[in-house]
Amino acid sequence: MSPDKEIYYENATRKLLATIDKMGLQQTERLRAKNLVLLFRDSFKLPEIRQKTFQVPNEEYVDCSTYDSDNFCRVASLNFSTMMGGTPNWQVRYIGDLWTYGPHHYLMHVPSRTILDLTYDQYTEHGLEIPYDRGHPIPFDFNKDPQAQNFAAALNLASLQTNKQKN
Repeated sequence: MSPDKEIYYENATRKLLATIDKMGLQQTERLRAKNLVLLFRDSFKLPEIRQKTFQVPNEEYVDCSTYDSDNFCRVASLNFSTMMGGTPNWQVRYIGDLWTYGPHHYLMHVPSRTILDLTYDQYTEHGLEIPYDRGHPIPFDFNKDPQAQNFAAALNLASLQTNKQKN
Protein backbone atom coordinates (compact mmCIF):
# COMPACT_ATOMS: atom_id res chain seq x y z
CA MET A 1 0.00 0.00 0.00
CA SER A 2 1.18 3.51 -0.70
CA PRO A 3 2.23 5.70 2.26
CA ASP A 4 -0.90 7.86 1.82
CA LYS A 5 -3.14 4.79 1.93
CA GLU A 6 -1.27 3.48 4.98
CA ILE A 7 -1.96 6.74 6.82
CA TYR A 8 -5.63 6.60 5.76
CA TYR A 9 -5.83 2.99 6.96
CA GLU A 10 -4.33 3.80 10.37
CA ASN A 11 -6.65 6.79 10.78
CA ALA A 12 -9.62 4.55 9.94
CA THR A 13 -8.48 2.11 12.63
CA ARG A 14 -8.28 4.95 15.18
CA LYS A 15 -11.79 6.04 14.18
CA LEU A 16 -13.11 2.51 14.82
CA LEU A 17 -11.50 2.47 18.27
CA ALA A 18 -13.04 5.88 19.05
CA THR A 19 -16.46 4.56 17.97
CA ILE A 20 -16.13 1.70 20.45
CA ASP A 21 -15.31 4.17 23.23
CA LYS A 22 -18.63 5.95 22.58
CA MET A 23 -20.82 2.83 22.81
CA GLY A 24 -21.12 2.73 26.58
CA LEU A 25 -19.73 -0.79 26.87
CA GLN A 26 -18.60 -2.32 30.15
CA GLN A 27 -14.82 -2.00 30.54
CA THR A 28 -13.99 -5.65 29.79
CA GLU A 29 -16.31 -5.72 26.77
CA ARG A 30 -14.87 -2.42 25.51
CA LEU A 31 -11.31 -3.73 25.85
CA ARG A 32 -12.22 -7.01 24.12
CA ALA A 33 -13.87 -5.10 21.25
CA LYS A 34 -10.87 -2.79 20.84
CA ASN A 35 -8.42 -5.72 20.95
CA LEU A 36 -10.42 -7.53 18.27
CA VAL A 37 -10.48 -4.44 16.06
CA LEU A 38 -6.71 -4.09 16.37
CA LEU A 39 -6.13 -7.80 15.76
CA PHE A 40 -8.41 -7.88 12.72
CA ARG A 41 -7.13 -4.65 11.20
CA ASP A 42 -3.50 -5.77 11.65
CA SER A 43 -4.33 -9.15 10.12
CA PHE A 44 -5.94 -7.58 7.02
CA LYS A 45 -2.46 -6.33 6.11
CA LEU A 46 -0.91 -9.80 6.00
CA PRO A 47 -0.94 -11.63 2.65
CA GLU A 48 -0.83 -15.02 4.40
CA ILE A 49 -4.03 -14.22 6.36
CA ARG A 50 -5.78 -13.13 3.16
CA GLN A 51 -4.66 -16.32 1.41
CA LYS A 52 -5.68 -18.61 4.29
CA THR A 53 -9.05 -16.88 4.53
CA PHE A 54 -10.02 -16.84 0.87
CA GLN A 55 -8.17 -19.85 -0.55
CA VAL A 56 -10.53 -22.15 -2.43
CA PRO A 57 -9.54 -25.84 -2.28
CA ASN A 58 -7.94 -27.13 -5.47
CA GLU A 59 -7.67 -23.66 -7.01
CA GLU A 60 -4.69 -21.34 -7.22
CA TYR A 61 -5.11 -18.28 -5.00
CA VAL A 62 -4.92 -14.94 -6.80
CA ASP A 63 -5.08 -11.77 -4.71
CA CYS A 64 -6.92 -9.01 -6.58
CA SER A 65 -7.27 -6.62 -3.65
CA THR A 66 -5.89 -3.10 -3.84
CA TYR A 67 -6.49 -2.05 -0.23
CA ASP A 68 -5.85 -3.94 3.02
CA SER A 69 -9.46 -4.21 4.22
CA ASP A 70 -10.86 -5.20 0.79
CA ASN A 71 -13.17 -8.23 0.93
CA PHE A 72 -12.89 -8.84 4.68
CA CYS A 73 -16.28 -7.33 5.60
CA ARG A 74 -18.24 -10.58 6.00
CA VAL A 75 -15.58 -12.70 7.70
CA ALA A 76 -14.56 -9.90 10.06
CA SER A 77 -18.17 -9.07 10.99
CA LEU A 78 -19.10 -12.72 11.60
CA ASN A 79 -16.01 -13.34 13.71
CA PHE A 80 -16.35 -10.11 15.69
CA SER A 81 -20.01 -10.80 16.47
CA THR A 82 -19.22 -14.37 17.47
CA MET A 83 -16.29 -13.35 19.69
CA MET A 84 -18.39 -10.62 21.34
CA GLY A 85 -21.22 -13.02 22.20
CA GLY A 86 -23.35 -12.59 19.08
CA THR A 87 -26.93 -11.48 19.04
CA PRO A 88 -28.83 -9.80 20.59
CA ASN A 89 -26.08 -7.24 21.30
CA TRP A 90 -24.04 -7.53 18.09
CA GLN A 91 -26.08 -7.79 14.93
CA VAL A 92 -24.49 -8.63 11.58
CA ARG A 93 -26.09 -6.47 8.91
CA TYR A 94 -26.05 -6.72 5.14
CA ILE A 95 -26.37 -4.32 2.22
CA GLY A 96 -27.32 -6.35 -0.83
CA ASP A 97 -26.31 -6.46 -4.44
CA LEU A 98 -28.69 -3.61 -5.31
CA TRP A 99 -26.05 -1.22 -4.05
CA THR A 100 -23.68 -0.69 -6.98
CA TYR A 101 -20.63 -1.42 -4.81
CA GLY A 102 -22.18 -4.20 -2.74
CA PRO A 103 -22.71 -6.57 -1.21
CA HIS A 104 -21.35 -5.36 2.13
CA HIS A 105 -21.50 -6.65 5.72
CA TYR A 106 -21.07 -4.64 8.89
CA LEU A 107 -22.14 -4.67 12.54
CA MET A 108 -24.65 -2.84 14.64
CA HIS A 109 -24.24 -2.69 18.40
CA VAL A 110 -27.93 -3.03 19.20
CA PRO A 111 -28.04 -1.48 22.71
CA SER A 112 -26.44 1.76 21.51
CA ARG A 113 -27.73 1.54 17.88
CA THR A 114 -24.13 2.25 16.78
CA ILE A 115 -22.76 1.08 13.44
CA LEU A 116 -19.36 -0.59 13.65
CA ASP A 117 -18.10 -1.25 10.14
CA LEU A 118 -14.73 -2.93 10.42
CA THR A 119 -13.93 -2.39 6.73
CA TYR A 120 -15.75 0.86 5.89
CA ASP A 121 -12.52 2.40 4.63
CA GLN A 122 -12.39 0.02 1.65
CA TYR A 123 -15.15 2.28 0.24
CA THR A 124 -14.50 5.67 1.83
CA GLU A 125 -10.91 5.68 0.60
CA HIS A 126 -12.51 6.02 -2.86
CA GLY A 127 -14.86 8.78 -1.65
CA LEU A 128 -17.90 6.47 -1.54
CA GLU A 129 -20.60 6.81 1.09
CA ILE A 130 -21.98 3.53 2.44
CA PRO A 131 -25.82 3.45 2.50
CA TYR A 132 -26.25 1.92 5.96
CA ASP A 133 -29.96 2.75 5.78
CA ARG A 134 -30.26 -0.01 3.13
CA GLY A 135 -28.78 -2.60 5.45
CA HIS A 136 -30.78 -5.21 7.29
CA PRO A 137 -29.93 -7.82 9.92
CA ILE A 138 -29.07 -11.27 8.64
CA PRO A 139 -29.12 -14.60 10.40
CA PHE A 140 -25.87 -16.47 10.10
CA ASP A 141 -24.40 -19.76 11.10
CA PHE A 142 -20.70 -19.32 11.70
CA ASN A 143 -20.23 -23.08 11.37
CA LYS A 144 -21.54 -22.99 7.78
CA ASP A 145 -19.25 -20.22 6.55
CA PRO A 146 -15.89 -21.73 5.53
CA GLN A 147 -14.19 -18.37 4.91
CA ALA A 148 -15.21 -17.06 8.34
CA GLN A 149 -13.86 -20.27 9.84
CA ASN A 150 -10.65 -19.94 7.81
CA PHE A 151 -10.18 -16.39 9.12
CA ALA A 152 -10.78 -17.56 12.70
CA ALA A 153 -8.30 -20.40 12.27
CA ALA A 154 -5.69 -18.13 10.68
CA LEU A 155 -5.94 -15.82 13.71
CA ASN A 156 -6.26 -18.68 16.22
CA LEU A 157 -9.59 -17.25 17.42
CA ALA A 158 -10.79 -20.65 18.61
CA SER A 159 -8.34 -20.46 21.51
CA LEU A 160 -9.51 -16.92 22.27
CA GLN A 161 -13.13 -18.09 22.28
CA THR A 162 -12.20 -20.93 24.65
CA ASN A 163 -10.40 -18.51 26.98
CA LYS A 164 -13.37 -16.11 26.88
CA GLN A 165 -15.76 -18.91 27.86
CA LYS A 166 -13.51 -19.86 30.81
CA ASN A 167 -13.56 -16.31 32.23
